[in-house]
Amino acid sequence: MTENTILLVDDDEPTRLTLRRWLTHLQVRGRVLEAADGQAALALIEEHCRATTPPPPLLVLLDLQMPVMDGLEFLEHQRQFPPTYQQAMTVIVLSGAHETAARERARALAVEVKTKPLDVTELAELLQHYLPDALPS
Repeated sequence: MTENTILLVDDDEPTRLTLRRWLTHLQVRGRVLEAADGQAALALIEEHCRATTPPPPLLVLLDLQMPVMDGLEFLEHQRQFPPTYQQAMTVIVLSGAHETAARERARALAVEVKTKPLDVTELAELLQHYLPDALPS
């Protein structure tokens, strides 16, 4: 069986810490990776997808506002990955309510756009829908 992976992409360490705690609380099976910006996230995705053929499922929780490479730039770059990488990957954008224009652009490039902060119930629903094998039966 392939290992499910969740990638938390957010420059805010407390946000990543909260999401990690909730994933532990939900008893998620699989790996949790973290990146503080889109550029670091792209490198982790490349490494993740190269490790196994076909690439194992990957759920990306992506912040829009980050230094180095923001969420919109990340979304543009990840579309250049090979089709097998893109098929393994589901990107959920986490956006502040004030980022209206960026949210609209992200909606065209991501599977779903959620308003920050996410709560544990919303996280569980996302996992159930997009990465159900990661949750205990």
